[in-house]
Parts: sequence; C-alpha cells; structure tokens
Amino acid sequence: MNDSYGNEYSLKLFSGGKLSTTQYALFAIQIAVVILLSWLGVIATPVVGPGIGFLYWAYPFFIVFTWWWGLWGVLAAFLGCFIGAGLLTGLPLIPSLAFSIGDLVPALLVLLFYRGFLNKIGVDPLGRDITKKKMSAFWFVFWVMGITNIIGGLWGVWVLVQLGFVPANAYWYGAGLWILGDAIVLIIAPFLARALTPIVERFGLTTKGIIS
Repeated sequence: MNDSYGNEYSLKLFSGGKLSTTQYALFAIQIAVVILLSWLGVIATPVVGPGIGFLYWAYPFFIVFTWWWGLWGVLAAFLGCFIGAGLLTGLPLIPSLAFSIGDLVPALLVLLFYRGFLNKIGVDPLGRDITKKKMSAFWFVFWVMGITNIIGGLWGVWVLVQLGFVPANAYWYGAGLWILGDAIVLIIAPFLARALTPIVERFGLTTKGIIS
C-alpha cells in the first residue's frame, strides 16, 4: 500500500458529496457497536463505580470510526458512553449525559487534530501509518493514548464523584485505572485502521469532510 495519503480529508462540513443509503446504514451500525462495546466493557471490568470499565473496548473502535466518518464517529462515542456505559449500567439520565462528555470531547479532539494539524504535517488522517511512521506513532501515543484519554478519564470520574456515585477518596484511583485501561485497549486502533481502512475506502464509504 502506498504510504502517501494526500490531503483529501478535511475539516469542511460537506466535501465528499451526497451520503448513500449504505453509509447511513453503516453509521447506525457503528453507533450500535459502540453502545454494545461500551456496555460490555463496563459490566465485564467494573472500576470503583457505575459507568467505569477498566478495559473499555469501545474506545479503539470509536477512534477508528471517527477517523473514517468524522462527526458520525464522534456521535457514536457520545451515544456509546451515554447509553452503553451510562443508562444501561444504571446511571440516571442527567448523570449519563454529563458523564458522556468524557468520550465526546476526546473523540472530537481526535477528529480536529487528525484532519487539521496532523493532516497538514504529513500524518495520515485515517491512522493507516501509525505502525509504519515514527512521527505518526508519536502523535498517536501522545495525543490519543495520552492527552485526550487523560482528559476523558479525569472528567468522567470527576462527574461521578460530584454526583455521589464514586467516593471522593477514590477519584485518583478510578481516574488512573480509566486512563491506563483505555491506553491499553487503544493499542488495537492502529491495527484496525491499517487492516480495514483500505477496504472502507475502496468502496467509497469514508467521509472526506466531517459530515459527508
């Protein structure tokens, strides 16, 4: 596969033309997948309180979906956390909404960074080169496994502490396990992107802009 990916992906709202019925179906499926994986991650590896799972298997998938489908992937991250890690695990509506910002913001930051700054400096906006280029690997570790993951973990557990679902003295323990667990499962994302992105692109199913 050619290592030169060009700048065809952008932060424009509509740059890829009209969306197909197949794409809308895929958007719905990926949202359902993230909801399911969010719920499974929380119930299989619970940590300190409701909504928190040590191995949050949804994370690498909604990162890849965000690379492919822009704001549709960000929407999956939000709904996955809100419904799968929130409502389905017993969190009430308002706490689930506040808590889900812990996935919404990281996914949005990944979208903006990869299709903005990183795209301009030669990093593939769809993550295909992370296992092949040192610069791309660095930014994935620093930005996705590091900064955005830390933001999500600190916010998510803080919300649950403020609302009384997690004891205050368990904040750093819970946040630390959230961040560490997500960093571990995020290792999957570069391999998913490298193996599956060419197939998704070949069928014209990616979004060139952040919506279409």
